[in-house]
Amino acid sequence: MELEPTVENLSEAFGFSVSSAFEAAIRAAIARSPQEPFKGLDKFGLTLGGPLYSFLGGSAQSLRCPQTPPEFFPFASRTGSPEVTIGFLVDSPSLDSEPATMFAICVPECPQRSGVVARDEQELFRWLGAHIENPDELGVCASTSAYEPAESRDFRNGQVTYKTADQLGVVVPTENAPLGLLHEQLRCGLIEKRNPDIVRDSGMKALEVGAPGAALALARDLNWWLGHRDHWSELATELYELAYAQLERPLLTRIARREWARLYGRGS
Repeated sequence: MELEPTVENLSEAFGFSVSSAFEAAIRAAIARSPQEPFKGLDKFGLTLGGPLYSFLGGSAQSLRCPQTPPEFFPFASRTGSPEVTIGFLVDSPSLDSEPATMFAICVPECPQRSGVVARDEQELFRWLGAHIENPDELGVCASTSAYEPAESRDFRNGQVTYKTADQLGVVVPTENAPLGLLHEQLRCGLIEKRNPDIVRDSGMKALEVGAPGAALALARDLNWWLGHRDHWSELATELYELAYAQLERPLLTRIARREWARLYGRGS
C-alpha cells in the first residue's frame, strides 16, 4: 500500500476534507480484502479506484467519463452496461471546508438511476445494503426498513438552486437568473436546438448579469447531453471556467480543464 489512508492523506488525494468515518470505511475495505484492497466492496459488485488508487492499488484509470460533473468525485465503479460510478458530491470543494459527507450515484445511460443517495457514510452503507440482493440495479430508488431514499433526495432538493439533467443539481448563492436558464426544461430546450452560438451567448449573458449559477447549470446540462462530442465539451468547459471563477471554486476549474485535456488531448 503506497499511502496510509488517514483523514489527512485522503483529503489531499481528493482535494477537499473527508471525514474520519470515510477513513474508517476505507480501512474496513482493506481489512475485508487485504490482498486486493480495491476489491473491498466486491460483494456489491464495486471496484474502488479513482483518488483511492494510491491507497488501495488496482487500476490507476480515471473513473470520470465525459458526462461526469466536476462536482462529482467518483471513487467506486461497477462495470457493465450501464456503467455505474459512486462518489462524493461536493459543491464547493476545499481543504478548509467541513468534511464532505454527501454521496451520489452517476449512471449516464440511465439518468433515472442517478442522484444523491446518502448524507453520510452510515447512510451510504444502508443504501448499499438495500441492493445486496440485486447490485445490478444500483440506483436512487431502492428502499428497505433501514433505508428510505426520499430522505436524502429531499435533503438535497432543499439545497439545490438549479435542478440539472444529471439529477445532482447546482448550489450557489441567490442570484437573478435569466428566465431562459431558470429551469432545466428551458435549458435543455435551448441545447436541443444544437446551435453553439446561441448556447454560448445565453451562458455569457448570465455571467454578465452576475448569475454564474445559471451559466454553470447550462454547462452541466450541456455536458450531460453532449459532453461526448468534443466541440460541445469545449463550450461546456469554457462556461465552467468562467462560472467557477465568479464562484471562486478553483478546484472545479482545474478539474474541468484537466478532463478536457484528458478526453480530447488539447487545451481549450
